[in-house]
Amino acid sequence: MKRFLRYSLEHGRKIRAVLLLDGQMVQRNLLVLEEQEQCITALVGSSKKPRTIPLEDILSCDYARGDHGEE
Repeated sequence: MKRFLRYSLEHGRKIRAVLLLDGQMVQRNLLVLEEQEQCITALVGSSKKPRTIPLEDILSCDYARGDHGEE
């Protein structure tokens, strides 16, 4: 999971994540803007406002549709 978060942060690319938002399990694309010890700051979905998400609320990560991790 951390590998995908770092990939998004370093390459400026969106990833697909399953996470808990407001008590609901949802799948969203997100773009990681900052990574801290216990949380990340990211743009979630099409929102233009950054959101802080605890790492424990991120259940899984994968490449976004159309992205295969190639440069």
